[in-house]
Amino acid sequence: MQILLFLLGLLVAIGVWSWRIRMARQGLHEAGKIAQSAINMPRKLAFRYKAGKGGLSLIQDPREAAAIMMMEIARARGGPLTDKQTAAIDREIMHHFEFSQDEADELTAHAAWVTNSAPPPAETMRKLSQLIVSSSVLGPKEVVDLDAMLVAVSEAEGLPTREQLALLQVYRDKAGLKT
Repeated sequence: MQILLFLLGLLVAIGVWSWRIRMARQGLHEAGKIAQSAINMPRKLAFRYKAGKGGLSLIQDPREAAAIMMMEIARARGGPLTDKQTAAIDREIMHHFEFSQDEADELTAHAAWVTNSAPPPAETMRKLSQLIVSSSVLGPKEVVDLDAMLVAVSEAEGLPTREQLALLQVYRDKAGLKT
């Protein structure tokens, strides 16, 4: 009888210790999850901050802004983007930004994607013109060069339309350029 009580006591002791070890393991696992969350918190907060912003407010590179502005000028003609307009945008990007054809194609595709969800064209031009004009890396020459780039895109399919001229005027007013 004493042996049975001893074995029963031993089994109870083993059960209690295994339960305690399992609970400790679960606690460590939960502590690991909390630590991992704390490590990833800055990245998550940065993503939430960016995700909460509109598409245009994420634009910081003047080259990206210029490409989007050229895309808005091209689209202001009405109808789908033509091959001539796309070629004009690519040509201006390669010439002025010294990009390769692949890089120009990528930037043009990105500009097209951004303009799909952008505010109305005039508002987009105002916001991006302000970014260009207030950029510390661009001088007066670059501001004038962008005007020439926008004109080249507006003339890709012939004479510019009234809508294209209106968008050009938005940029020129913000940049302080006379027509």
